[in-house]
Amino acid sequence: MKKLALALAGGAAFAIAAPAQAATVIDLEGDGSGTLTGEFTGSVRTAGAFSQMFTFFLPENGFTASSITTIAITMAGNIDFTSVTLNGQEFTLSPTGFVENGFIQLFTRAGEQTLIVNGISGTNAGFSGVVTFTPGVPEPGMWLLMILGFGAVGGAMRYRRRQNHKVSTKFSFA
Repeated sequence: MKKLALALAGGAAFAIAAPAQAATVIDLEGDGSGTLTGEFTGSVRTAGAFSQMFTFFLPENGFTASSITTIAITMAGNIDFTSVTLNGQEFTLSPTGFVENGFIQLFTRAGEQTLIVNGISGTNAGFSGVVTFTPGVPEPGMWLLMILGFGAVGGAMRYRRRQNHKVSTKFSFA
């Protein structure tokens, strides 16, 4: 009897649990200057609470900025963001009824980044956003190479200056 009760309880928990959602990957594209940009969109088909996760990969440390916006076409399709986070850091949200938006800017480390959007929605609602990455300050090794380069240029200029000096002497016989 205990086994039957446990089996029924497990089956009920499995049936009630929300389906797991795989993360959507945001493709970042470069503009040639090192800056990467990508867009993400989400749609909600049923009314109630929702959570959507997005991931993207950064090749190096730097600064990441992201914005998110929703515009409701009808009252039934309104989205209210409850939280939007990038790597656990909260977006600054500006809820204004039919139009809601949010923004964040932070230093990020190289590797996989996670953006999570939580909210409450009517039926057939949507949101979209943009992620922009700018490479950060050079690593210590790059600083060392840069300083050595400046030293080499300075040494070469000093060497040339010495080479261009002419020594002249004047002899006078009386």
